[in-house]
Amino acid sequence: MSLEGKPLRYLIGGDDSAPGKEDEVIELGFDAESPPEHGIGIKYCNLFDEQYDAKKKTGNYGPYLTGSDTAKQYGEGQIDPRGPGWAKNLNEQFARAKAQGFIYIELDNPDAYSVADVVGAIDRADTYGLKVVAKNPGLMESDPKSYVGHRNVVGIIVEKDAGTPDEMDVLRRSVGKPTLPVWFVAFGNGKAWAQTAAQACSAPPRATALRTTPRSPNRYEMKT
Repeated sequence: MSLEGKPLRYLIGGDDSAPGKEDEVIELGFDAESPPEHGIGIKYCNLFDEQYDAKKKTGNYGPYLTGSDTAKQYGEGQIDPRGPGWAKNLNEQFARAKAQGFIYIELDNPDAYSVADVVGAIDRADTYGLKVVAKNPGLMESDPKSYVGHRNVVGIIVEKDAGTPDEMDVLRRSVGKPTLPVWFVAFGNGKAWAQTAAQACSAPPRATALRTTPRSPNRYEMKT
């Protein structure tokens, strides 16, 4: 199954029971129990501790780092990649996704870690037979080419203000993946940004479709 040329419905905060449609890609949330009935499913996975107790500052995947702004905003634990909790978190999520029947996963919050740590996580996903969609590679502190160029990376998701169509096109071409799917996603007040991004990549060869997700009317997605 190829992701190229297919629209994405990004439902990580929506209804995990969405049945899907043929010839489209749907990303379901952390608690999703199975892929969609139709289309291609992506399972949301998190490099952070999704179930971290922010009040008690405890979790099952320690030790933890001080925490990025994103980790603090969502009350998640930023796992120390040098500790035993890092592998435990990844192994549990990957084993669950594999058992549930997913082939594709997203690894969220990679920009909180080094490229080497993220590449190691992608290598680990590969041992479970899972293919990875990169997230916001333009926010990585060091050169993201080894991240996007990894043999097991099959697409890119870009959030609001995390990269432009031109930047992502240059990046994918620089690693020899000129047709790598790139989806731009936004929600809430991100519609204007989404429309600007759509206009920026509307000309061939980067034709883009702007779609509003029926089950999440304030979320906007595009594909390049």
